[in-house]
Amino acid sequence: MSSVFEGKSSSNLYVREIKPADFDYLPLDWSKIFGNNNNLIVEIGFGGGEFLQRYASKHPEKNFVGFEVSITSMKKAHNRIKDLENVRLVITDARFGMREFFGPKSVEKVIMNFPIPWDKKSHERRRVIVPEFFETLSNVLEDDGTFELATDVEWYARQTIEIAQEKGFELMSFVENPDREIKTRYEQKWIKYGRNIYSVILRKKTHLEVERLIGGHHEMPHAKCAVNESKFDELKGKVFKDRSKVVVVKGLYKQMEGKAYLIKIISTDGEFQQHYYLVAYPEDLSEENSKEWIIKLDSASNPYRTPAVKWSVQVLADFLSQ
Repeated sequence: MSSVFEGKSSSNLYVREIKPADFDYLPLDWSKIFGNNNNLIVEIGFGGGEFLQRYASKHPEKNFVGFEVSITSMKKAHNRIKDLENVRLVITDARFGMREFFGPKSVEKVIMNFPIPWDKKSHERRRVIVPEFFETLSNVLEDDGTFELATDVEWYARQTIEIAQEKGFELMSFVENPDREIKTRYEQKWIKYGRNIYSVILRKKTHLEVERLIGGHHEMPHAKCAVNESKFDELKGKVFKDRSKVVVVKGLYKQMEGKAYLIKIISTDGEFQQHYYLVAYPEDLSEENSKEWIIKLDSASNPYRTPAVKWSVQVLADFLSQ
């Protein structure tokens, strides 16, 4: 039976956008998405899409995937690349996406242009260039695949080299003020003002195995239990923890006419956080005092089915049935 709160997920407004959460299986089969087996190049942080558009236009024999977290950037970039069949855009944290969306040895090259260094201690959780990132790259890059960084911060370039080499990458080049074939808008601006640019190219020489959070069929369980309705009053603000999994109940909304509840959840797997809704309702809505309740993901929400998301259903069922 459908939930009284459930609705349909929003349609995809951008024809070149990929929503991996909609797929039944991860990592993704990019050959099916693009309709060919061309090599994959990934840009992390595509911004306005200028670099990605020019690069993909010059290399129609390659497939390109761009990551961003900004919806505004998605809109700007999509306007530039919408006619390019060899480009797909993804809105999600690339640290998560690189590990979960790409299989071993499936990517030819990964590019980052002028990322924010996030050098303050308080910004540590936002950093992309960390050892775990290069562990992921050592898995998803093909043998001798490359990682390319362009930055205007010298210490950041040197730190990137150091971290990468610790994970088995080989330094191919470290160049100050390179004459790159394709330049970003910011790069052209920095050059105009005489600011130094640093280019780093690293090559994978060691293959590492990584543990994926999802890996396999992208399924979501539901729970059936006898609910103590008085426990709903205790839910809001409740925090549940289990190792790297955290589930926080941020809101509780009761159906005006009926007994169903919509539950706002924030869950975290390590550093990866998601917001979504669960729904709880009597199994038999026609029965006045139905003992059995269903707790499941609301269909208007579509988070990645990570361990914390799956656990949120079970931990709420356990709490409500006490």
